[in-house]
Amino acid sequence: MEFAVMRRSKPRKTAQNTSMPPKSERPGYKERKTAAGVKRYWVASQVTRDTKEYPDRTISLPADADDAEINRLCTDYTAHLFAWIAGVRNGPTWTRYDGTMRSLCRVYQEHPDSDFHTVKANTRRTYTGSLKIIEASVGARVIRNLTIVDAKRWYKQWRAPKFIGGPERIDRAHDAISMVRTVLKFGFALGHDECGELDQRLHNVRFERGGAREEEMTAAQAVAFVRKALDLGERDMAIGVAAQFELMLRQKDVIGEWRVAKPGTHDALYFGDEMWVGRFRWDQVPGWVFRIKTSKTRAPAEFRLVDYPILFQLLDAVPMHERSGSICKGEHGLPFRERTYRKRFRRIARAAGIPDSVWSMDSRAGGATEAYEAGADLSAIRDHLTHSNEQMTMRYIRRKGRRIATVAAARAKGREDGLK
Repeated sequence: MEFAVMRRSKPRKTAQNTSMPPKSERPGYKERKTAAGVKRYWVASQVTRDTKEYPDRTISLPADADDAEINRLCTDYTAHLFAWIAGVRNGPTWTRYDGTMRSLCRVYQEHPDSDFHTVKANTRRTYTGSLKIIEASVGARVIRNLTIVDAKRWYKQWRAPKFIGGPERIDRAHDAISMVRTVLKFGFALGHDECGELDQRLHNVRFERGGAREEEMTAAQAVAFVRKALDLGERDMAIGVAAQFELMLRQKDVIGEWRVAKPGTHDALYFGDEMWVGRFRWDQVPGWVFRIKTSKTRAPAEFRLVDYPILFQLLDAVPMHERSGSICKGEHGLPFRERTYRKRFRRIARAAGIPDSVWSMDSRAGGATEAYEAGADLSAIRDHLTHSNEQMTMRYIRRKGRRIATVAAARAKGREDGLK
């Protein structure tokens, strides 16, 4: 049996719509009619669907541009889009933002234009710690559903003591909530409106932060540390803490900093793919005069090391053949790494009977407090600390009560003399 076969007729060609050029000439083109007339745009999603992280997803086209100019602009914008997509696919893998806090934290750490990559190494470590807290505790939360009440609850949760009866972790909570706002600002910069809306709502909310440190390393503790370090064969740790205490320098100004190698960096010492940058080196103390621009403020300072007896005795005892490179060295004769220095400090401090509440950074405050109590002029202490104002200097001075007591005693004595 034969069946009749119906042949499908070929579709008839229709005349091309001449009101709009073909998309091949104007990729990404889109127009919208308004009361004021026709608005014309280039829209990335008209070209490809893979545009979620593209920074310029919609671009207005000039109202007075002719067809040739519109065609050229659309072609150029499309070329930029494809170049961006190629760069993303061939470059490092990025986390795609999906509206959650976790994805936003990851994007902030991975995006090449994020400030996360430009802050100092120690600041980045602090940021990383806060980001881990956010991801672990509230990473699954969807940003568009968050409120001020949520943020206040997080702060309370992050502030809670680590163990029953322990101290509240105010700094931890404040740092984490500050990082929430930082990543929200970055998300808004990438075009995610819900991030900007939440950040704006948090703008007027105040979260308590920890007060200034009140601990110090006293002169007696500094001497005890130096002696114990020498007993343990840790000469360079003794020199480091003595320099922090007597010169009132930040730890970073004494031990320097390890970074990823960057060829051509001035005064850097290179070790494989890393480099060490620091000023407390033997070639920087000609005639026992040490000149430095401090790491934080870049303020210049000059020290005659012979005027600092604890430190100078240690330096003068170093054999001549060891006087090269960094003055403070750790493993294998290389400059200390911050983590190693911190661990060794605590081990020696405990052996010397110094409480765990006293940190390496408190050596600087201890030196300032000793100078203040000895009657040194406040402006001179400010210059020694390379501060720009005396208010900052007073934050480094602990035990102000002793000087206040001398004022009270002087006033009482003056009254007695006046009544005689």
